[in-house]
Amino acid sequence: MPRRELTILFPAYNESRRIVSTLESAFEWARGRIDDFEVIVVDDGSSDGMAELVRAKFGDMVRLVRREERGGKGAAIRTGVEHATKPWILFSDADHSIPFTEFEGLWSQAGTAPIVIGSKRAPGGHLEYPPLRRFLGGIGQQLIALCVVSGFHDTQCGFKLYRTDVAKELFRWQRIGGFGFDFEVLMLAKRQGFAVREVPIHCEHKIGGSVRLRTYLTVLGEVARIRWNLLLRRYPKTRS
Repeated sequence: MPRRELTILFPAYNESRRIVSTLESAFEWARGRIDDFEVIVVDDGSSDGMAELVRAKFGDMVRLVRREERGGKGAAIRTGVEHATKPWILFSDADHSIPFTEFEGLWSQAGTAPIVIGSKRAPGGHLEYPPLRRFLGGIGQQLIALCVVSGFHDTQCGFKLYRTDVAKELFRWQRIGGFGFDFEVLMLAKRQGFAVREVPIHCEHKIGGSVRLRTYLTVLGEVARIRWNLLLRRYPKTRS
């Protein structure tokens, strides 16, 4: 296995209530377990003083990248990927709904694929979501498999491990700024022939997250946008 050299990347919007505890947990976990790491927080146009809070609490320990206007989770992740300097990038949500200890399952597959994704819905995974969100998420996943990219139980999990050079290549072609970026980039990965492994994980429901009912409606529109982009050949050709 390669050395554990990791960029831990958090996209965040108005997360001042939770970001400090999440970052403290990240540092506590990474010290002694990761050979070399950096922590990047991308502030996606927050208006709740989150950036100032992170600076005051962590100083130079955290690389804070600010976007002046909110672009969505996909836009924030793309910005973070551009700034990453370590060989691997771990994407993690600011609500810390997935324990960092789940990284071990992802890392166990890093020698076999440049992309390893956590999956709440894969056999062996554990999903603690309210019934309505679980139902809507399942319907959305079926639509994604039918219209964009198939072969995955869960494209939307916020806990993913990318080899940095592959992430930088794929995110150059990313066009979806919202939650749909996840399945867009996985589609690009399959078109370019990059192996992807899916690992079951434990996920808890956190009150106050950014997913709402309208989020699922927005994702429907993002599916349509991706199909339109494919029709107009705005993505690179499939590698043979």
